[in-house]
Amino acid sequence: MEKRTRVDATWEAYGDAVRLFARGATLATASRIALVVGTWLSLLNQGRAIADGDPPWVKIGLNYLTPFLVASLGYLAARRRRNIERLAALLGDSSGIAGDVQ
Repeated sequence: MEKRTRVDATWEAYGDAVRLFARGATLATASRIALVVGTWLSLLNQGRAIADGDPPWVKIGLNYLTPFLVASLGYLAARRRRNIERLAALLGDSSGIAGDVQ
């Protein structure tokens, strides 16, 4: 059985980042974060309304959407090629992973 290795894509142009987002590159990571943070925010901010049986669905939806988008942007920012090259240069990467850094 062949073992699959995960390769995290990098991006250079904002269009590349949008395509990564649209393909679901951030989905697994951002969904877990949104589930935890969104649930906490909903209970903290709308707990009374939820308990009274009148949940504010738009606010609850935004409580999940906001951390999902923030986590997605963080994921993409960490994989921006320019940022990876800067980090590799700071760390003195000699493995060639980040390509030619000047």
